Amino acid sequence: MEEVSSFIPRNMRKRKLPKPTIWEELFSWLGSFAVSFAILAVLFIFVGKPFTVSGQSMYPTLHNNDRMFMSKLGDINRFDVVVLQAPDQDKEYIKRVIGMPGDTIEIKEGKLYINGKVVEQPFINTEILVNKTVYIDDFNLEALTGETTVPEGKYFVMGDNRGVSRDSRLIGFIDRSAIEGKAVFTIWPLNRIGGQKDFSYLYSE
Repeated sequence: MEEVSSFIPRNMRKRKLPKPTIWEELFSWLGSFAVSFAILAVLFIFVGKPFTVSGQSMYPTLHNNDRMFMSKLGDINRFDVVVLQAPDQDKEYIKRVIGMPGDTIEIKEGKLYINGKVVEQPFINTEILVNKTVYIDDFNLEALTGETTVPEGKYFVMGDNRGVSRDSRLIGFIDRSAIEGKAVFTIWPLNRIGGQKDFSYLYSE
């Protein structure tokens, strides 16, 4: 049988691509890094970020050195645990939202009253503290702040460990713009992994 040989034009033959230079590889790597950094930056700015709890002001809900994820999505609701820029120091605080705009707040004989209703607080620390640093126990909003209700665009926050928490009892109302996000999920240590409990059922209008 007669063999048929194929003919491929020279300009259509597969050409061996030149090996990238070290500078081309470097620029390619830097480009990939820049894209990854930009994606992370967008996530941190608009979605959320990891953070570490510092201090005992939210004990027993949160512990010192807990690693958590903060979400910047969604509205701020009553009893959310929020990360905020402290108005009196160059640092972040983590507290629980107790008073929403328009609320009256009072603590009387250790009981929390929101808009005149008694509200249970299963999240607070009830242990007797030997290292107590905050001695504001019973109070009403007007005597404490001069306001009868929480002003529009502001929140009244408190730590769950009331005896050592520097919160709205000392630093006043918190602007919405100062709240960076909600602490939604514990990622470390392993025995505390999980989301924050929803306590919105404790109060209804």
